[in-house]
Amino acid sequence: MKTALLLLSTAAIALSAAPAHAQDMAAQAATDEGTTADDTYGEILVTAQRRSESVQDVPIAISAFNSEMVEASGSTNITSLNGLAPNVVLQTQGLVANVPMISIRGMSTADPDPNADPKVSTIIDGVYIPFVSSTMLDLFDVERIEILKGPQGVLFGKNNLAGTINVISARPTDDFGGEARVSLGSYGLKQFRGKINSGRFANDALAAKIAVNFRDYNGYARNVITGNRLNGANVKSVRGALEYDQGGAFDSTLIVDWLKQKTIGPAPHVLDNGDPNWDLLPDAVKTDVYKAAVLFDPYAKTESYGGSWNSNLDVGWGTISSVLGYRHLTYVTRGDFDGLITPAPQLDVTRDFSGESKSAELRYVSPAGEPVDFVVGLYYQADKWRQFNTVLANPTTTTLAQLHQDTESYAAFALVNAHPADGLTLSIGGRYSHDRKKYDIASQAFVNGNRISSFASSLEASWAEFTPRLTVNYEVTPDVMVYANYSQGYKAGGYNSRGTIPENVGPYDPERVTAFELGAKTDLFDRLLRLNVAGFLNNYRDLQSSVTKMGSVRAENVTTNIAAAKIYGFEVESVLRPATGFSIGANVAYLHARYTDFCADTNGVFTNGAPEPGQCGPAVPVLLNGVPNGTFAVPVDSSGLDLANAPKWSGSLSLDYAIPTSFGEVKLHSDARYSARFNTWGRSNNPGYYRNEVVLVNASIAVAGDDERWKVTLYGTNLTDKKVMSGATNAGATPISQFYQAPREFGVDFAVKF
Repeated sequence: MKTALLLLSTAAIALSAAPAHAQDMAAQAATDEGTTADDTYGEILVTAQRRSESVQDVPIAISAFNSEMVEASGSTNITSLNGLAPNVVLQTQGLVANVPMISIRGMSTADPDPNADPKVSTIIDGVYIPFVSSTMLDLFDVERIEILKGPQGVLFGKNNLAGTINVISARPTDDFGGEARVSLGSYGLKQFRGKINSGRFANDALAAKIAVNFRDYNGYARNVITGNRLNGANVKSVRGALEYDQGGAFDSTLIVDWLKQKTIGPAPHVLDNGDPNWDLLPDAVKTDVYKAAVLFDPYAKTESYGGSWNSNLDVGWGTISSVLGYRHLTYVTRGDFDGLITPAPQLDVTRDFSGESKSAELRYVSPAGEPVDFVVGLYYQADKWRQFNTVLANPTTTTLAQLHQDTESYAAFALVNAHPADGLTLSIGGRYSHDRKKYDIASQAFVNGNRISSFASSLEASWAEFTPRLTVNYEVTPDVMVYANYSQGYKAGGYNSRGTIPENVGPYDPERVTAFELGAKTDLFDRLLRLNVAGFLNNYRDLQSSVTKMGSVRAENVTTNIAAAKIYGFEVESVLRPATGFSIGANVAYLHARYTDFCADTNGVFTNGAPEPGQCGPAVPVLLNGVPNGTFAVPVDSSGLDLANAPKWSGSLSLDYAIPTSFGEVKLHSDARYSARFNTWGRSNNPGYYRNEVVLVNASIAVAGDDERWKVTLYGTNLTDKKVMSGATNAGATPISQFYQAPREFGVDFAVKF
């Protein structure tokens, strides 16, 4: 560790000295023939408007990461990018190990159940992923990641309420070659990543690629009851691609992948809520956030396979494209949701899931450069799944649920861009969406082996919505573009998998957002400085979120339409490149997220119906199978609650410096990621749910040969060893369980290319 600290400190010193040396490099670069601003800038092309464009030409706030950026940040999975994109939170959900928590501009998704459609959509190689448990992605063999902020439903499929994460894997190359990478790190990390490209074959018509990823990680927490490590993972994944392209009018790419992952954890740190059973926890877990007391090792076992088939046909005046997708997912999770060891069992929850999704999209893209260009298309997506839930509520009580859902969605969309004057573009678009869900549930409750409650329902509901988009953008100069954007977003309604009585199943209604954005994208001083700014206002209504309602034998968290909210803020992203090989990135974001109407009983404490402070509606009798049980839910004004995962201020600073050497180059990277204190739960302002203000510091040193034929990288994350919470939950009257990110870690990565 001392050696690693010394080397990483050397990197920081070298980076602090970089500006002086960079001035000399800049002078040399000015005289080098063949060097252009675009060459040194590392332009990223994105497909946010279904065309390949520079990120600077798209009138949408986008944070884009190419493969080099992902590698420099030391990213293992998608949560490793947390803090690099302004007003974006990417971390683990906490309670269930294979579920990420993704928040864009204060609107987050973290529900582990499959019928809770995500508020942020994930697209992998053009295919929408409906199951949130399929989006905890290991970042290997990635060409780029695009984070599109604000509603993107016109062009990017369903459930684009807050934004889209668009992941594009690397395509086969024209030449034969490959890469192998071995990583070793703290807490037993061992990882191998490799890929081989065939190059062009079959008269240059075909090219193929296969990539593999094997990762084993012991975990940074420990279960003091079993003695085993927690928050570890074992991952095996394979991706293959076959591309057909003879340079003519037609090209097609087939990508298939397979993943198997076992995650052990999480490791809950349980807070004292006055429950005498908390006193029975081992003393070690009361003060050490990396030690937990669980009677078994929680786990998530996940297996997924699927793929995409993208084809394009140039018909002379435009391109017809089709995207076919398929995804199959199975997982079994078991977790302890109360955080206590007495009584046992209590809220021991097992979920057994199997599901599949298929989708098809057909679109026509007219040629660019005309007075009017447009994109039109049709979209279809269907998924079906089943899940069995077993909840050992307490030593005498068990609830069982058998769930099955079929979903079918179709849409028609169009975006038309008119160019009435040089530099001016007027865009109008819209999407008509129709969603239908058929839901079957059978639930039983047992006390001492005797069934005391049961019900079965077959339900069906459908929803339809038109969501428009209007945009005006103007190129003041070739390097300065300003834009204004109005859009609406929509997320379909659904049903509750956690309901143990008919009243808690639903359906609940869709949620909607109306969004406004103003921004500017600039490359200044002969493209030495890139400065992008955006301001936004999002008005949400009929927000879907969880409240606590009485179930057949216990309180349960169920989703309903609870509130309206107004969220506004701004973002600034900048990159300064004073010389070849030297860059400074600085981002800052402000977010004001508040409920404007929230009248509900959120605490799950049911009373005799007596008036309560802040009461905003009549007391509602609690029904069990249609019969009042004598208690009441009293709604109170909850608009003072903080929205979950919406830090008021956040930002990052990164430094990258490549030093040429006789054998290749030395690359230095460091970044600092800041976020203000924020609520991770959203249903209570109890301090136990808040992640504290923090600055996380990471760094790496890489020594590489010519053309990076070989490279050795030493990296460190969370160098100041901060204790950082990723989330916190509770179930009914149980204590708050907090979940923490990894402490300081070091690693070394060896890579060779051929």
